[in-house]
Amino acid sequence: MGFLDKFKKKKEAPARPQKAGTAPETEEYTPGGSAVYRYQPPENPGFRPPEESCVSMEAIEKHMEAIFPGGEGFVYHEIISDLVHIDVHVLRGPKEDDCILLYTTGMSDLPMSLPEDISDREDLKYAELYMLLPGDWDLGGEGTSPKDLPYERFWPVQMLKFLARFPHEYKTWLGWGHSIPNGPDYAPVCPGLGFGGAVLSQPSLVPPLTTEDGKQISFFMLIPAYKEEIEYKLKYGMEELSRRFVEGKLPLILDVHRKNFCADFKEILD
Repeated sequence: MGFLDKFKKKKEAPARPQKAGTAPETEEYTPGGSAVYRYQPPENPGFRPPEESCVSMEAIEKHMEAIFPGGEGFVYHEIISDLVHIDVHVLRGPKEDDCILLYTTGMSDLPMSLPEDISDREDLKYAELYMLLPGDWDLGGEGTSPKDLPYERFWPVQMLKFLARFPHEYKTWLGWGHSIPNGPDYAPVCPGLGFGGAVLSQPSLVPPLTTEDGKQISFFMLIPAYKEEIEYKLKYGMEELSRRFVEGKLPLILDVHRKNFCADFKEILD
């Protein structure tokens, strides 16, 4: 079972209880230097309505519209929110063949739980996620319900929502170079696709935002990835995976048929 399978079911508490404000401890590292966090289902904590919601939404919207000017969009509003209120915004370019920008708001309503050795890094505490889809990707329009769309069209929205909530549910953090396999067997993120998880990158497309109250928000691109790409990153580090992406000309706009840039990686990780 992958993380998206859990998300599609009736909501369950996905993480072992942690001390407030701390990330899960780890003494396990991959050969590439990535810390490995493992999570177990906790007792159900019950419903936790957000103390605040949409804190920086207006500032984030203006930030994104300045990068993607002239577009029109709508929002997939979260109706019932537990812990944080996560919306996914859809911003279409002014031309028919322009790409579609998907981005989250609400992830940055709360600080993430950083490891103790970087707990003072204000620039890492707040983040939002985004993806670029082809211009002809059918996401409906204002008022569209997920039930109105086939899953093969809606899964990027669902993935963004799940991962934006993830660090708060699990009392952990997400940042550049983090990889998230879709379960231990790298289950396809959508039936018929080869992607078995995702990695987070930080290209210069969306710069950080400093809000009027001084909050620093980073924006990470969600890149659906193949099993071999994720395991290559675990073995050699995100810098080496990024090098392969650059050399292979990874498209910034999602291409569900793109090649696997680490198809030659056959090593078995310990």
